Amino acid sequence: MTGKNFRGESSGMVIRAVAVMTLLFPAVAIAANIFSARDLPVQFMTDEDREILMSAVEDVLVRGKDGESSHWENPKTGAHGDLTPRASFERAGQPCRDLEVANSAKGRDNRMILTLCKQADGEWKIDPR
Repeated sequence: MTGKNFRGESSGMVIRAVAVMTLLFPAVAIAANIFSARDLPVQFMTDEDREILMSAVEDVLVRGKDGESSHWENPKTGAHGDLTPRASFERAGQPCRDLEVANSAKGRDNRMILTLCKQADGEWKIDPR
């Protein structure tokens, strides 16, 4: 699942990116026998929850300051989470960000850290390192 792209500027592409993020981590976690993919919060989110989350991811990647958390929530369902850019840096001449993602839906919680690098064409790519 690594290497999937998304545009920070396009909510449709960001939605796909979060889907990639939520699928990327379970693969690692399952390999380590830590979690089961069926227990991740994203499995219990509505389309509206995911849209709110995607909008928040897009905003924090573009405007968020390192170390400052941004909270998202859908009051209709109770799904919520926090997004925290942990570090901004360059790798191979590309701007990159470490993003901590913590989500909760229907009593399921998940926390992961992803490294995303912005490509020359404006797309962000999950860095597999």
